[in-house]
Amino acid sequence: MPEVENNRQTHADVAPLFTERWSTRAFSSEPLTDDEIAKLFEASRWAPSSGNSQPWMVVYETDGPDRATFDSVLRPGNQKWAPSAPLLGYFFAKNNRPDGSPLGSSQFDTGSAWMSLAMQATMMGLHAHAMGGIEKDAVYEKLGVSSDEYTVICAFVVGHRGDVSALEEDLQARDKPNDRDPVSEHVTKGVVG
Repeated sequence: MPEVENNRQTHADVAPLFTERWSTRAFSSEPLTDDEIAKLFEASRWAPSSGNSQPWMVVYETDGPDRATFDSVLRPGNQKWAPSAPLLGYFFAKNNRPDGSPLGSSQFDTGSAWMSLAMQATMMGLHAHAMGGIEKDAVYEKLGVSSDEYTVICAFVVGHRGDVSALEEDLQARDKPNDRDPVSEHVTKGVVG
């Protein structure tokens, strides 16, 4: 597979891992090994969380009998390309502590677990792509997860990069590392306003 041109430029010296991670839509059907899958979830296990609550849950499928169900709760735009990835999963954030009080940072913490998985995938030469385009009501029913206990955060796929020409033409043009807004658009020192 030819390398993709990555022209990302940083404005401060950061580890290349941050600019090397990007979300392809072109996945090979090459399966992931059990060892690769274990490494991905071990990385997410070590994500930071408030009070070490680890309030995330991941459900996933590869090529098993439930894969069609997992694919079916993606929105149509994602169903065009995501089913070709060898692993499809969903991150959920726990809503409450065991005593019933709300876990205010659980979605933030679950995002940390996702990022840990995504960075581990990049270090392994794999690609990970998170998706918000899911049928959220159907996720609970079809995947058997309680909406009282958990909030679905995202779907994600992981695999080896595939042939971009297998994508629809509009997706081919978008399948490359993109840029980011400058830090000044999102970070303010001191009181705002």
